[in-house]
Amino acid sequence: MNFKRFFNDSELLPFLAIFTLSLLVRIYASATSIAQIYPDEIFQTLEPAHKLVFGRGITYWEFKVGARSWFFPGILAGVYKTLDLFGLGDPLSINIGIKIFLSIFHSLSVAVLYLLFRMHGLEKKESFVFVLPVAASYLLSYISARTLTESASLPFMVFAVYFASRYIKSERKRELVFAFLTAGTAYMIRFQTCIFSFGLAIALFLTARKRFQTASIFGFGFLGMMLLQGLLDIFTWGGFFKSLLTYLDYNILRGVADKHGVFPWHFYLTDLAQTVHPLTYISALLLMISSVFSFKKNKELFLFFFPFLFFFAVHSAIGHKEPRFVFACFFAVFALSAEFFAKFLQKYGKNRKDAAIFLSAFLLFSLDAVPHIKYAPVWNHSVTKIDNFYGNDKGKEKIFGGVLETEAELGRIRDLKRAYLFGIPQIWSGGYAYFHKNAPISFASKPDDVKKMLKKAVDSKQSGVYCAFRNGIDMPEEYTGNLEKISNNGEFTIYRLKND
Repeated sequence: MNFKRFFNDSELLPFLAIFTLSLLVRIYASATSIAQIYPDEIFQTLEPAHKLVFGRGITYWEFKVGARSWFFPGILAGVYKTLDLFGLGDPLSINIGIKIFLSIFHSLSVAVLYLLFRMHGLEKKESFVFVLPVAASYLLSYISARTLTESASLPFMVFAVYFASRYIKSERKRELVFAFLTAGTAYMIRFQTCIFSFGLAIALFLTARKRFQTASIFGFGFLGMMLLQGLLDIFTWGGFFKSLLTYLDYNILRGVADKHGVFPWHFYLTDLAQTVHPLTYISALLLMISSVFSFKKNKELFLFFFPFLFFFAVHSAIGHKEPRFVFACFFAVFALSAEFFAKFLQKYGKNRKDAAIFLSAFLLFSLDAVPHIKYAPVWNHSVTKIDNFYGNDKGKEKIFGGVLETEAELGRIRDLKRAYLFGIPQIWSGGYAYFHKNAPISFASKPDDVKKMLKKAVDSKQSGVYCAFRNGIDMPEEYTGNLEKISNNGEFTIYRLKND
């Protein structure tokens, strides 16, 4: 690959250093933040990909009626197949491998941020030092470990801004082509990113010298990527634009999304204020305001933040809200905060500049520790507020862990022919993606369902039946004599059914 097309030789070493640090942090997150925070993390991405490659998977309605694109699950299927060909068959390791694959793109987006800082007028030292807190960010590495379309599309949004910024500087049309290709890729992963791309088109129109030509090339190029997705739907769903039209029908025409909760316009602002340190979002806001007032000198900076701001504003106007929908905006806020401090020191910190740079970078590292307060309890736990539980648990926020690890543990048992996971509903399981065994597995959380399943298992007289009970879940007394304890991982206890 010819790196000179993208940056000078002198930028290669810091670029690779930032990429390496970012990747190491995200590999750690991939290996330690296992549990999902939304069911979509499994059943809209990994599970259909796993079924495509290995033939087993739980199919929810979206992949029955064609409400989701096969583009992202298709990519994951390719990763599954590649890892399988290399002999990686452990249930947990193969999914960690997928997270690491996605982390490569997140790490590239952080390294690209360094190049954007340089384009925004920062010196090399400030650019390198102040992007390090973003590379090591607790919250951003947590986001990168999620196998959600919101997370997977984020790097390509950053790449689109980068190529658009290069176009503004050079006016080379190939940069504009790269911009709509990467923006289109983000769209094919997650349709909602078209809002971001529309914001990028506006920003290009406002900043480019040849406004109409620039916006037209980007706009028609992006429409071409949308048509490509429409053609993919013909091959996967049998209809042109099938996934987009079904998605719009469900969420807008029928308004079913609002049934999952409607929140006030300031929901995302409130969540942002509760998640990051005040200095982080205040400094990001100050930088945006200052760039507007010095627009001619800061076109590239405006080009960076406006698409994310537009994306945030439109999502704030939509009734149904979930924090994951604006994950990309957290990246922008952290980046803008880092750039604010870097620009501030570049302008006012000439005396003892090196000490000031490193102290400021340390401050940014410290500010990022604030998300620990909110996210540390759920780093490796599933979180749900859905009415999936019985009795006093119903409707309350539940934090629980060990589900996916336990499924992987069941999948490793050689003589297992049938598995049950009790204390968790199917929608909060890891499906077959984390079980990864050519055997049936069932899930139940209600006592009556647990009893019925156990009775059926005992009556079948089948050998190789294993049951995992979430600790604290009552075991039906009449079947305790049929269960032989195998292990306890702190969250679940695994038993073998004594049918043989």
